[in-house]
Amino acid sequence: MKEPKFRFVPKLVIEELVSKYNFEYSDWMQDWPYEIANSKEINHYFKYYEDEINEDKKFGLMQMLIQALNDIEDDNDFNRKWILLNEKIIKDFKIHEYTIYYWSCFGLNLIDCWKITPNMRELWDQVKNQNIKQINNNTTIK
Repeated sequence: MKEPKFRFVPKLVIEELVSKYNFEYSDWMQDWPYEIANSKEINHYFKYYEDEINEDKKFGLMQMLIQALNDIEDDNDFNRKWILLNEKIIKDFKIHEYTIYYWSCFGLNLIDCWKITPNMRELWDQVKNQNIKQINNNTTIK
């Protein structure tokens, strides 16, 4: 399987998100969206995501959403929030392709991965298989 093109949240975008939503930030935060994510704030993150149109900002907010979801301990709450996240991430798959791939931990045993990894792998397979079906259905033989 080919790894998607690496993507990151540009510093200017981080600064804009910090200013707009009053997020915590320090220059030493290498993995900023993951470091500040808080599962108790996940509903706010969903709202912020819905309000954004900029792809780089959506990319950063989705990283926060995924980390916050991964940190939810209650399985019922996790599953409810996964349904919401799943809809958004499929809709914007091209923006989040690298992030989904990253959290899927391909090549590792699930025991060595995150709580959300099985969901990400299923999502990856679902979208990639759907794309193959669409390509096959759109192919005409001349």
